Amino acid sequence: MQLQATHARLGSCNRPVDRLTRQRLVVRSSAVSTSIKQPCSVNLENLGRAEGQTFPLNLYGGKKPSFVGKVVSIERLGGRDKERDVSHIVIDTGGVPFVEGQSFGVQPPGTKLNSRGVEVPQHVRLYSIASSRYGDSGDGKTCTLCVVRVIYPDPATGETVHGLCSNYLCDCKPGDELVMSGPAGTALLLNDNPWNKRIVCVSTGTGIAPFRSFWRRIFFDGIDGQAPQPFSDSAMFWLLSGFANTDSVLYGDELKAALEANPKHMRLDIALSLEQQNGQGGPEYVQDRIHEHAQEFLDLMASDDAIFYFCGLKRMYSSVLEMLETMGREHRGMDVPALIAQLKKSHRWHVETA
Repeated sequence: MQLQATHARLGSCNRPVDRLTRQRLVVRSSAVSTSIKQPCSVNLENLGRAEGQTFPLNLYGGKKPSFVGKVVSIERLGGRDKERDVSHIVIDTGGVPFVEGQSFGVQPPGTKLNSRGVEVPQHVRLYSIASSRYGDSGDGKTCTLCVVRVIYPDPATGETVHGLCSNYLCDCKPGDELVMSGPAGTALLLNDNPWNKRIVCVSTGTGIAPFRSFWRRIFFDGIDGQAPQPFSDSAMFWLLSGFANTDSVLYGDELKAALEANPKHMRLDIALSLEQQNGQGGPEYVQDRIHEHAQEFLDLMASDDAIFYFCGLKRMYSSVLEMLETMGREHRGMDVPALIAQLKKSHRWHVETA
């Protein structure tokens, strides 16, 4: 089976793989799947929204006490020529439960003055969880955050501004303790039975974080050596993601492993804006990849089972909407805004942008 993928050097969470080519190539997956299942030492299948399950939400923080997380490990993602500094941070939460698509809050140290001039603690920043409910170790006691170090010039003064919490997290060391809250969020929750659904995920940069929790849940979690549920014949996980260049791609080795082990149920499209050109000769963004597959994408939107998730930059999502509306109107006579409204109503169109 042949799956189209953009692949040059796909960065893993601890090392880049060998450089291949800056052009697109066909990733050939063997007909026989290889196992990548991670044994889970506990059973957390009772978490979710289905009848009889427990849905964790806002257990800590706000008017409730926070909890203390401890950094287990921190690794830099990507290769030498990556565009931004991104860290893969594994945190011991003591077993605070969560489900895929949620976030944890982190409160950086220090204080600030509020609007009334009163000194108050720094406010909490939310970060999407990039691991399944079992954590990367499979014991349900950790979570993983994928954090980009925020550095930008102040538009008024030109001085360099360092994002408070992102730099705090990226500078952490194993053993450091974090004041945390959550789990929070319902906008991007993964369906309770993704092994029976067609799931389409679109991301840019660290917007890939919640989708890592998805593919870890779908392809890596193993209960007694098996997936929590068997795959239906039509089940599919399709990830379309955009990065600046090959060295900026996040979790590339892991994605390759999942693709090769699940050739019937996974698709992968990566756009590299600094290395590839779209059909008009400009930089290729993730929306250009959707445009290349527009007919299939629109078919999935019009189906009765596909579920869509978007996470990343607002301008990415706006560009995707504009492209889909044009393609739908000109080539299909389709009212895309009305269709998206229906998909949202049926909980099949999920968006989280910044």
